[in-house]
Amino acid sequence: MRLRLRHLRLRAQTTDGPYGADIPFGRGLNVIWADNTKGKSTCLQGMLYALGMERMLSPRREIPLPHVMTSFVDTDDRNRHTVLESSVSLEIENNDGHVVTVHRPIKSKLDNRLIRVDFGPTLSNPTETVRSRDFFVADPGAAAREDGFHYFLERFLNWELPQVRRYDAPDGKLYLETIFPLFWVEQKAGWSSIPAAIPTYLRIRDVHKRAVEFILDLDVHKLELQRQRLAEHLATNEREWRLRLDEIERLMRRNGCKSDGLPLKQTSLKDDLNRGQILVADREKWIPLRDMLSGLRRRVFELTSLPIPTVGEAAQDTALELDHLIKEVDVLNARRIAHHNAKSLKETDIGSLERRIKSLAEDLQKNQDVQKLQRFAGTVSDLSPDRCPTCEQSLHDILLAQDALTAVMPIEDNIRYLRSELKMFENILKRETESIQAINNATSSMDRELSELYDRIRTLRTDLISPNISPSLAAVEERVRIENRLKDLQEAQTAFDESVDHLRSLADVCESLLKLQAALPSDKLSKSDTQKLSWLSAAIRVLAREFNFTTFNPSEISVSEDTYRPQKEGFEIGFETSASDAIRLKWAYQLGLLELEAAERTNHPGILIFDEPRQQSSAKVSFEGLLKRAAQAKERGQQVIFSTSEELENLERLTATLDCTRLFFDGYIVKSIS
Repeated sequence: MRLRLRHLRLRAQTTDGPYGADIPFGRGLNVIWADNTKGKSTCLQGMLYALGMERMLSPRREIPLPHVMTSFVDTDDRNRHTVLESSVSLEIENNDGHVVTVHRPIKSKLDNRLIRVDFGPTLSNPTETVRSRDFFVADPGAAAREDGFHYFLERFLNWELPQVRRYDAPDGKLYLETIFPLFWVEQKAGWSSIPAAIPTYLRIRDVHKRAVEFILDLDVHKLELQRQRLAEHLATNEREWRLRLDEIERLMRRNGCKSDGLPLKQTSLKDDLNRGQILVADREKWIPLRDMLSGLRRRVFELTSLPIPTVGEAAQDTALELDHLIKEVDVLNARRIAHHNAKSLKETDIGSLERRIKSLAEDLQKNQDVQKLQRFAGTVSDLSPDRCPTCEQSLHDILLAQDALTAVMPIEDNIRYLRSELKMFENILKRETESIQAINNATSSMDRELSELYDRIRTLRTDLISPNISPSLAAVEERVRIENRLKDLQEAQTAFDESVDHLRSLADVCESLLKLQAALPSDKLSKSDTQKLSWLSAAIRVLAREFNFTTFNPSEISVSEDTYRPQKEGFEIGFETSASDAIRLKWAYQLGLLELEAAERTNHPGILIFDEPRQQSSAKVSFEGLLKRAAQAKERGQQVIFSTSEELENLERLTATLDCTRLFFDGYIVKSIS
């Protein structure tokens, strides 16, 4: 997954002819030197721009290059020439040895969102004939579509950027602009934070953590995403379970039934579903539907085995049945009125309970606020025996003597009492709500039964005034009614069985999701993650000591497992360090990430770029230690590029004994190439 920069070319066509620079980079340490304002940052920003990373610096769509590539060129003899056209080219190589050359216009008739890629080393070997292809950048889709340059660059680096959560959009890809600051420290904002000045305007949640997790190839984000996905799937399964139960209840109510024994919450225990059954209202009790079906089938058999009687033959039985049904209607109406009155009382009680619970919750909150103020500031006076602790109302005008209020309940006891009261009333409300639901079910069953009784009474009365030789309408109606009732209940049983089968499939899904949850590590970090962070902490301690970090003992430095930032005794290292020590710690962190790449499996590209690493007048001994440590990158097959304006004499002495590529420029880096 390594990236190596091989060659940079800057070109500007001016009114004085072509100007430019060609900078070949070697393996290991590369040191670019020039005086201040002579073009070092132009080179590094030009490489960022060539790779389409300008939005790493700012959300504005502007070219991050100075006037030498956009407006005018200054010469060593103090002349100034206008830039007519300009471009930048960069030759890069990946871990597989594949080389491509990237060309991007700066000031040109071409749109600067266009990048041409030569699939070969056309800067170091200009005679080679290679295939070329155009890509776009700095536009929507550049990271996700096949013609986008960052989509191409991601695959060129053999990376697979993860999906991350966003604040204002669905999950999306972690952009390259959030990764590059971890190994490419630009001069203006790059030294301002540890681990890196990662752009936050992309609206990615916890973007600093996500970037470090990717560069270290930590499992923690993958595990967190898996936990979130499993939790979401379980929640979806739970909602579907609840919807299926609600559907069952609606179906049962239409048929004067209710379900019993089904688990109200999703479960993986399918045996619990076997206890589910349908209950049917029969007068004042509920009986299993299967028993009701058996009785109805027997009754249908009895009726179909007998001929339909005439009105005259059934007259006496009709009169007796009519009298019995009228009495039964009176009893049922009385029961219904009693249920209605009970429901009204329950509704009144529920309203009173809800008001009481609301009042208790407000009292509890007020007492908790008082406790918090007492604990935080100690400014709240003790409770007064002649004032209410909640509403501050005076208690003088009462029948009890004032000395009866001298022992006031402590605030902690008052809070515990209110919590117990609140819990008790909430439990009562739950029972009352369940009770009123049972009343509603019973009332619905009685309404259905009354409707059937009234229909039967009308039919019997019709029989009594019909000719004696006519077939008994009541007998025919009874057969039809019982057959229809049997059919409705059989359909209800079939629908119930189908719903239970669906619940069994949801239970299977629940079981598989719970198994996947159980298979995840119980700790937030995997063993591999812990090992990497421990290695990085140890490397930072060694490097900080080597760079002469003195604010406190470097042995106290570690990397937080939550934020991945340097910390001391569990607290992030911030303003307690001097400015120069903050830079040394930044060196240590960035180099630690680089060296970890050679020791553990990570996504680090094996390259580190510092623009002016000697910030805040870091001591020469520290800068010497940085150069020596960075020069070891060549042994690991890595690449380090430093740009600096260190005193030339001192820099030549520091690098004389190092295995490095020295790119020292006298005067402006961008010069006439005529």
